[in-house]
Amino acid sequence: MISSKTVFPVLVLLAGACALPVAAQTPGSYADTLSLVYEAPQFMRAFKETCDEHHARTRPANDAAYAAWRRNNKALLDELDRRFMAMIRAASTDEHDYARNIGKYEGAVLQNRQDIKERFVGLGPQELEKRCQDFPEYLKGEEGDLRKRFEAELKAIRKRKP
Repeated sequence: MISSKTVFPVLVLLAGACALPVAAQTPGSYADTLSLVYEAPQFMRAFKETCDEHHARTRPANDAAYAAWRRNNKALLDELDRRFMAMIRAASTDEHDYARNIGKYEGAVLQNRQDIKERFVGLGPQELEKRCQDFPEYLKGEEGDLRKRFEAELKAIRKRKP
């Protein structure tokens, strides 16, 4: 199965482009680490959207599994959103700059999700169908357990107030 770790973390680049000056970007930085974790839910959403579009008969099971996964991860997903928005706000000079940065961020997230979808479609119809059928189990497995999967990264980013 394609994992979010095999899709290059575009959001790491996004964090640098939208939030921090290039000179401030260092491997393992707060922005780097936050972006890595933030990309995982984007990957899951892209996966679900691809299945919805290309294998509609898996949609009911995937809808239920994805909704349950989002409920189980709501606090973490909300925290990641708050932290990412706070990082962008802190790097913005004023409200106009913040609005522009948010626009760049949203556009980059949409493009990243589209790129992930294209990678899934590129697997071919049979492989994609199998993965769409397996999606509910994927969400329940190790890849879907964001708290465990990113335990060290979450510990690192939580050292900094949002």
